[in-house]
Amino acid sequence: MLMKMTKLYFLMALALLSGGCKGWLTIDSSDRIMENTLFGDEEGFFTALNGIYAELPQASLYGKSLAAVTFDVQAQYFDTTQPSTHAFNTLGAYSAEARKTAVADTWDKAYFVIANVNKILEHCESERDVLSDRAYHVIRGEMLGMRALLHFEVLRIFGPIFAEAPARVSIPYRTSSELTVTPLLPANEVAEKIDGDFTDALSELAEWDPVRTEGRLNDETTGSVRYRSRHLRLNYFAVKALQARLAIYTGDRKLAGRLAGEVIDEAGAFFPFASREDVTGQTAVGVATQNSEDRIFSSEVLFSAVNSKRTSDIHDKFFSNKLEQTNLLTMGELAVHNLYDSESDLRTYQWQTLKNTEGVDQRFFVKYGQVQDMDLGYASMVPVVRMAEMYLIAAECEDSKATAYEWLNALRSARKATSLPATGTLANDLTEEYIREFVGEGQLFWYYKRLRKTSIRKIYNNNGGYLEFDPANYLFALPEKEQEHHK
Repeated sequence: MLMKMTKLYFLMALALLSGGCKGWLTIDSSDRIMENTLFGDEEGFFTALNGIYAELPQASLYGKSLAAVTFDVQAQYFDTTQPSTHAFNTLGAYSAEARKTAVADTWDKAYFVIANVNKILEHCESERDVLSDRAYHVIRGEMLGMRALLHFEVLRIFGPIFAEAPARVSIPYRTSSELTVTPLLPANEVAEKIDGDFTDALSELAEWDPVRTEGRLNDETTGSVRYRSRHLRLNYFAVKALQARLAIYTGDRKLAGRLAGEVIDEAGAFFPFASREDVTGQTAVGVATQNSEDRIFSSEVLFSAVNSKRTSDIHDKFFSNKLEQTNLLTMGELAVHNLYDSESDLRTYQWQTLKNTEGVDQRFFVKYGQVQDMDLGYASMVPVVRMAEMYLIAAECEDSKATAYEWLNALRSARKATSLPATGTLANDLTEEYIREFVGEGQLFWYYKRLRKTSIRKIYNNNGGYLEFDPANYLFALPEKEQEHHK
């Protein structure tokens, strides 16, 4: 075990980006020997692979910035206006300094992981002879998908409103671990490279990923452990779903709709919608208990980051009833009530009425709260992409309004919400469904950005109401050190 951990930490140190745009750490001959040892056998490759996934739940990635907090605050889910001293008051008000601070570490961490991904991809070729065919193709597929995903996350933050200025210079696309100056590219060129990596990843995984024939492989006790729990790895379906997300973000509705439909058709049996029994915890312990509720709808999660300290890292820091109001992210009772059509909606289980620090009943967001039995897989999951998003993309990209509502109502039916008439305004109904579906997952802000919405709902406001939104708030400046590098 010690050797494995040494190898892992070495890999991470080897690829450490100093300041995001400067040089690598100097490595001596002994470090090179250790690197060669790490990639000297198949086990070492999987140790390195695990190291990549272990970085995802960091606060600068899916532990805070890309999931539960930073962009959900800016999407106006949570009331950060009261008290005026609220820890996220300035971020919720789009202060330039607060926004810069909030994403400062995301750039460095994303490119840090990308550098390690590139190192693994390079060794896949130089040490091809130590890998079985399945290992070679699966590792390459997952790492190409990871490189694309992280570049996409950085593009959404630091890139332009794509529909408005696709040719605007945005971010670098790094495909090498070598110390080279990587130029900033126009957003559309970055998107093409992301799409290319997603396409290549699918090509690698198509024949070799067991998810296509055997599903998640959660409970398998035979065969190699390396290919189990495919929903915790960038599997074939997750990569295709992310490619659909990219396509709709860049405005390719035809491609996005096709990809989303393919994921629904092929993956639906392996990643079914969560049932009421799942959500209430009945399938976990036989009786309904709040500590066993599957509040993230884990059966339909195509890819998840894994954080064994999810409760302490996310729930306890931002959403717990033990927090003072200055640090708490929540919304009022009536606001939560107005969020859903009825209390029968399964998504209401993500909220609970509990006593706050003053002994007063208050609504708390418990999506990432404590799960009694930590052996339950969903206890440590932080969703990155789910089947629900594919239904919303399919609906948005459908030419037939009637068929679009069929997609939308399929999702609503799974959530135990009433069907909507096809005579409604599809754009408005889609927006409301995005709002309900992705609390705590960081997706709503990017939905607003790609549509260049200039009026967004104050979700936390009991009386409803809308915020007149300056599109400039969708734009984040490159880190200052990166700007200096590219002068």
